[in-house]
Amino acid sequence: MNFRDVGLTQEEFEIIQSQLGRNPNDLELGLFGVLWSEHCSYKSSKSLLSWLPHEGRAVVQGPGENAGVVALNDRLHVAFKVESHNHPSYVEPVQGAATGVGGILRDIIAMGARPVALADSLRFGTDNSAAIIQNGVVEGIGRYGNAIGIPTVTGEVAYSSVYDKNPLVNVMAVGLLPLDRGVNAQGARPGSYLVLLGQPTGRDGIHGASLLASQDFGDATEHMRPTVQVGDPFMGKMLMEATLAAIATHKLDAVQDLGAAGLTSSVAELCYRSGVGATIRLEEVPCREQGMTPYEIMLSETQERMLLVVSPDNWPGIEPIVQHWEVPYSVIGEIMDEPHLVITMRGDIHAMVPPEILAGSCPSRPARSEWANEIRQNVPHLTSFRPLTFDPEQALAVLGSVDCRSRHRIFERYDSMILANTVWGPLHDLAILRTKGSKEGLAIALSGPGRYAARDPYSGGLAAVSRVVGLLAAQGADVLGLTDGINAGNPDKERVFRELTGLIAGVADACNIFAVPVTGGNVSLHNETEGDSIWPTVVIGAVGRHHHPLEPVPDSPWQEGMDIVRIYPGGDWSLGASVFELLFSQLSAYPRPDLERIRRVYQALDEAWNKIPSYGVRMIGAGGLFVAATKALLAMPASLGMEISVSPDDAVRQLFSEVSGQFLIFCDPQATPRLMELLGPGIAGEIIGSVTPDSNLVIRAGRAHRFERTKLDRTFRFGYGG
Repeated sequence: MNFRDVGLTQEEFEIIQSQLGRNPNDLELGLFGVLWSEHCSYKSSKSLLSWLPHEGRAVVQGPGENAGVVALNDRLHVAFKVESHNHPSYVEPVQGAATGVGGILRDIIAMGARPVALADSLRFGTDNSAAIIQNGVVEGIGRYGNAIGIPTVTGEVAYSSVYDKNPLVNVMAVGLLPLDRGVNAQGARPGSYLVLLGQPTGRDGIHGASLLASQDFGDATEHMRPTVQVGDPFMGKMLMEATLAAIATHKLDAVQDLGAAGLTSSVAELCYRSGVGATIRLEEVPCREQGMTPYEIMLSETQERMLLVVSPDNWPGIEPIVQHWEVPYSVIGEIMDEPHLVITMRGDIHAMVPPEILAGSCPSRPARSEWANEIRQNVPHLTSFRPLTFDPEQALAVLGSVDCRSRHRIFERYDSMILANTVWGPLHDLAILRTKGSKEGLAIALSGPGRYAARDPYSGGLAAVSRVVGLLAAQGADVLGLTDGINAGNPDKERVFRELTGLIAGVADACNIFAVPVTGGNVSLHNETEGDSIWPTVVIGAVGRHHHPLEPVPDSPWQEGMDIVRIYPGGDWSLGASVFELLFSQLSAYPRPDLERIRRVYQALDEAWNKIPSYGVRMIGAGGLFVAATKALLAMPASLGMEISVSPDDAVRQLFSEVSGQFLIFCDPQATPRLMELLGPGIAGEIIGSVTPDSNLVIRAGRAHRFERTKLDRTFRFGYGG
């Protein structure tokens, strides 16, 4: 076997030879192939990710574990993380997406947390094949989440031809754990058993991490189907219950799920984090296919598997729990003090490698700080596109576009209410969950504006963080932490690595200004087919402490006569990277957010929910003010309508600009002066309309343009018919 067969470079192979002091055999070469892959080692992004802030008052566990953990209150912690399954979802959409859900749930479970919510961020192409992929991905997410009994409570979908052959499937999972229930992968002690739980190992998923997720695509993908795993949510449910019950005994040393690179990654990373070694007896690994070789067993990515580390004294208390849940299991080895991973089969040694080399010595690409500074300083030229007149048909075209229309055809295939904790679900821009036995609830938001990063990745990174922080601020929720999903093309190309640098620099700068930590996440590179790369796309997930989860701040008006106020961080309107510009002009750069001003907007919102009676708020995002107002209208009582006035000389930009930090506020006219007092220097606020007894939307831009509610609803739900 050649090192190139497992995805290694000549330089990496020579480093392995030097560190081992010999040539690796075929099995050892395969182990290095998966663990030194882009997907597992983060070799092109690790140095860039070091720019992100990881410390915060609420942070319990930052990067380096299966998931980040933050403190909700003095009784509950929250585990959360976002991960991608992009390449598998292109090759086999249903199973690729389903196993992505299963994998991120096991990351949460491995921290001792019970999953309570899922959220997804999806990107699809625009051709016929992309529609087939979308249908399969949505089916896979729904099939797994619904069957295992975890609600999908929020998410987002966007489209572009750049995703035709590279769909993005990023899924976030959120779980709750009592303060005394936490566990990690750092506590393995010599003499303890390695216990493998779950599905018998098969040949599915071999080299999924090294040859599927860490390489560009070519014309054909049919030969890659064997590298896509197959999920079983019913086994996933039993595995979840067995693992959580075992953790609750406080008798486990450590827990590690089996995801990318399967048993190889699980054992090597566990040993590396714990500073120990291990012996694995492969004849003890339950296999569902006869004649599996050591290479196949170690590299299989069969789903629904978990590794427990438990001492011989504590095993008698754990084994009955596993048996109760009817989960297959086997003691496959032991932890040892000597720092080597020894793999045997029927007494023969097939591999002997130090975990430190396997899991900790992959060379990483250095960050280019000078590139980041150059990117910060080189602000791209903004568009001069400025239509003079407002056209109602163009407004409907924006509302009915693929980037703005209703997602009901997707989220109605998911169960968002199971577990009975969901207060706000997919009909809103963020999710709000109650937590049983606690007055505080969870606010969950997810955003990944790839269109904003298309021309300026730095702006896209700033905007992604700004949006999720703003969604939580509108609810008066405390941001506890963020998780990131970084998606980009081939990092070996200077252009792509520069984009990646700008994207992560934007996320880092925004997190520092808003003082929010990143507790972990995922990087997916090589999203490239036949040389065509995706837009650099960062998905940011946020969890927050919601102080009044049973009474969310409304996101639409509810009574006649309410003022409609727009607040924003000031500055010029721009259509850069907006849906309007995408439809009617050439896509230009997104205006870089003034985060200091936006931070002051968020502070004002944080005060407003507590100080302004009869108050509601909606963030302005894709499609601008017109789309935000329409969505608010359609959520109002059918007897009410809106009338909004904008400058006739600049109506289009005011109605369709997507600059960061814009909000619609709905309040009683008597409270409006108090609202204006909360707005500090540099924050613009103006009354732009009111709630009327007419059930339609009226836009005054020199003259009145009337939009019937029924037509707005039809356009929003089914698209623009012209």
